[in-house]
Amino acid sequence: MASIATDLPLQYQREILNELLAEDGFLILSRGLGLRRIICALLKIYSHTSHLVILLNTPANEEIIIKEELAEMGVRKPGLRVVNNEMGTKESGPIDKTNSFVSYYWNISEPCREEGFIKAFSDSPESFTGFSPLQTTVQYLQLRKVFLWPRFHVTIRECLEERKVEVIELYHHLSNSMNEIQTAILECIEACVAELRKTNIAWLDIEDLTVEQAFFRSFDHIIRQQLDPVWHRVGQKTKLLIGDLTMLRKLLTFLETILASQTPSSTLSQQQQSSWIFMDAGNTIFSVAKRHPPGIVPVLEELPKWGLLADIVNEVELEIESLSGLPPSDEESNNIILIMAENERECSQLREYLSTMHKGLEEGQGRGGPLLRRLLRNYFKWKGDIAKVSENLFNPSKDSAQSEDNQESNNQTATSSEPKKQYQRGQQPPNKRRRVRGGSIAAAMSSTRTTVSIIEEEAKEIANFINSNITSFATSSVQKEAPKTSGTYDDDEFDAKAFSTYFGLLPLQSLVIIRPISGDDDRMLEALKPKYIIIYHPDQGFVRRVETFRAIHPGISCKVYFMVYKNSVEEQRYLSVIRKEKEAFEKLIYEKSIMAIPLGKPRIISRNPDDMFLRTTNTRIAGGREIVQPVAHKIVVDIREFRSSLPSLLHAHGVEILPCTLKVGDYILSPDICVERKSISDLIGSFVSGRLYTQCETMSIYYKQPVLLIEFEQNQTFTLQAISDLKSDININDISSKLVLLTLTFPRVKIIWSSSPHATVKIFEDLKESRGEPDLETAQSIGVENDDFPDYNLSPQDILRTLPGITAKNYKHVMSKVDNLRELTELSLRELQILIGVENGKKLHEFLDRNVKI
Repeated sequence: MASIATDLPLQYQREILNELLAEDGFLILSRGLGLRRIICALLKIYSHTSHLVILLNTPANEEIIIKEELAEMGVRKPGLRVVNNEMGTKESGPIDKTNSFVSYYWNISEPCREEGFIKAFSDSPESFTGFSPLQTTVQYLQLRKVFLWPRFHVTIRECLEERKVEVIELYHHLSNSMNEIQTAILECIEACVAELRKTNIAWLDIEDLTVEQAFFRSFDHIIRQQLDPVWHRVGQKTKLLIGDLTMLRKLLTFLETILASQTPSSTLSQQQQSSWIFMDAGNTIFSVAKRHPPGIVPVLEELPKWGLLADIVNEVELEIESLSGLPPSDEESNNIILIMAENERECSQLREYLSTMHKGLEEGQGRGGPLLRRLLRNYFKWKGDIAKVSENLFNPSKDSAQSEDNQESNNQTATSSEPKKQYQRGQQPPNKRRRVRGGSIAAAMSSTRTTVSIIEEEAKEIANFINSNITSFATSSVQKEAPKTSGTYDDDEFDAKAFSTYFGLLPLQSLVIIRPISGDDDRMLEALKPKYIIIYHPDQGFVRRVETFRAIHPGISCKVYFMVYKNSVEEQRYLSVIRKEKEAFEKLIYEKSIMAIPLGKPRIISRNPDDMFLRTTNTRIAGGREIVQPVAHKIVVDIREFRSSLPSLLHAHGVEILPCTLKVGDYILSPDICVERKSISDLIGSFVSGRLYTQCETMSIYYKQPVLLIEFEQNQTFTLQAISDLKSDININDISSKLVLLTLTFPRVKIIWSSSPHATVKIFEDLKESRGEPDLETAQSIGVENDDFPDYNLSPQDILRTLPGITAKNYKHVMSKVDNLRELTELSLRELQILIGVENGKKLHEFLDRNVKI
């Protein structure tokens, strides 16, 4: 118990651990109260070599943090071992004795072994929504106990409020332009939400469609979750409204973190014009953001929080200086100023602002002058590059780097392709008579040409402004920074004495540390033990972690500055998070009080194949004949397929899973049937990379009945394309056209469409009827004997296969001759033609030799 008190110093944490040790259950804890520390303390108890604990559904960043925290608690061996389906046999060790850790998991989870336990954890009570979500989750997990620990729990409140943190709340008003833009964005959000409710009242829950809900990223997930089953029936207007709400929420975030003048630039890339742009509020957003004198004159507006942050830092530094002569009141704390921002981008801006604000005051530009001018230069450079890229891209004959032969061929190609641009197949001529005012070519092409011309004219104007006004300033700034990066250094010339003269450790009393808010803030607070904390971006979880840090270390007097915009969306979002968590816990507490709990031990689903046999066989004896004994079906499954839910569903239906690494196919149903499973996203990616062509080719070589299984999600619409997305013309880039070409190329490949993983299980059962069982060793050896190449990185391999001239038949030959993509790009035309042929070499050389100057 002494070690538990050391690992969990707070009373409520120890009580939670005792409840979990006493009985299996589901713990729901408020965010920021040390859930990961409780999990690590539980893992430490079961860290003996005779115990095996499997931690599921853990994010990749949490795995590293848990491993480090267990090491700090004294758990050395075996500790936390991360095992997944991408590891080899040597890395996974004894867990891979049965060829996959997943199969080992199936074996240890046999119902006859009742010594195991199941414990579930969550710190997101808002996720449990819908009809009786708590009871449904408990039934799925086969648990009987639920442990609810909200922030207003008596024990938690007593622990955290015994030593309160000194909090100074600083509210700053938005600037006039920011306030006008925020009001206009909120008006646009309200209009979009109202239109979404009106057009989709039959499919959407009206209670979730509020302006306040639209402030959070979870709003998109909630809407898509409700519309996915009928997505093929949803009109283009609804899809555009969902995208508009996402864009408007991003604009609200940009308004609080970057310059207001940069806010509407993100909307220029939209292909379809949104309805909110034509509203009066939408016009206000653009007019206020672009409000400046005639011509291109910089208007640099500093974020209001920047000045407030600088004042706080100066105040803290004066306080530290005034207390420097007095004896330290806290033995453990340091005079570190810790500033917590939302993300890394905001941290970099704040670092640059605090490091250059004194220079800006000296030059008379204001505190944020150097940072704002640097951002403006980058913006102008980006806009100026648009004109350069456009000019070089559509005028390739001006490129002096190409040879004369390439220039002549490019000119001929450009000349011959000009008339084809006007009359492409499936497109009507631009001057075809329509009910358009004017009926001319200009009227038919006005919508496209107007948008392109405006962008190009603006880019050219900015490019001319850069060349005439900022070239000298940019050159001087580059010359000043050149000595920092120029020159080479030899390790043999290293002088330790000279190094110690210029470099050393900074004292903790003079550090200003800026960090983004993340899930491991509690470990950072333990390491730094800061005395001054500035919360630049309000976050509920970090505030709770500061309270926990203060309760664990009563001897540290911590002062917290809490910054927030007054009457802003930032403030409303923070208050809404607190209110939603409180309401979610109240609903869960009420549901727990009325929830039906099964008596006795939880029911265990049997895996006896007799049960499956009795549900499907005919029990008529017919004169005393013997009933055929049940035989469990076998399916060889590639271990990479365990990322999906299909193997577990097959296992639940009594199918014996034989996991291994397959070179050909994903599922081997019989000695003749090989199945390649593709989800919709995977199908599109395989067509783009060309991987599906190779997979169908290898399946056709080694199996008599190759099958391509296209599987949809459980709650998504069972259609490849929506009705509104269907076009009258034929486009070779459409997914349906690529499927037709695939079937023409490989006529033996059968395509099966499955609406969900559950439907796939029934399809597999029908396909295996009266078929032989597959052999594990045979399936694993297929394709290996012809694969004499070592394993390559997938990303460069996918890039290689997308290049012109690279086909499924020559890409392996290319990988065996060149070491990397850079070496391939340096080959001459003759070398490429010798490598992959005359025509393919010419295509690849023309693609690689094309130069687009920036």
